Amino acid sequence: MTPDRLDPVHELMGHFSRLAKLDWHKLTSWRLKASEVRVLVAIREAAEDGQPITVTALSKRLRVTSPTVTQMINSLIRERHVVRTAHPSDGRIAEIRLTDTGESIAREASEVLVGLFQGLIDYLGEEQSRELIQLLGRSIDYFKQISEAER
Repeated sequence: MTPDRLDPVHELMGHFSRLAKLDWHKLTSWRLKASEVRVLVAIREAAEDGQPITVTALSKRLRVTSPTVTQMINSLIRERHVVRTAHPSDGRIAEIRLTDTGESIAREASEVLVGLFQGLIDYLGEEQSRELIQLLGRSIDYFKQISEAER
């Protein structure tokens, strides 16, 4: 191995590390945490599916714990981006809905994210984009297998 060329293991580790440190997924111009913006987008997507969303359903959708979602929802309620209402037939269940400002932020964030990835596709080209999609999918499958094997 020459000093200017890493072996594939270390080169791949370096790329994953640099990608994680770029913080591209944390870009937000709404004075909200990136995680709160993701919650707003998830609520909007659920509403598009015609489903009311609960904290439990939201935590499953985002793959985080219910207490984590509850904290974010409480913050978004204080900022008036979401409202919590009782389920019409079961008052024990709380449904989460976007306010007009929450809807606006979620829509804009979705558009920004789509634009960001469309830019990547334009940059890489169709063929390399398809190859990247396939390789990332296989990488995810590999890491899921490792994670499941350790349980």
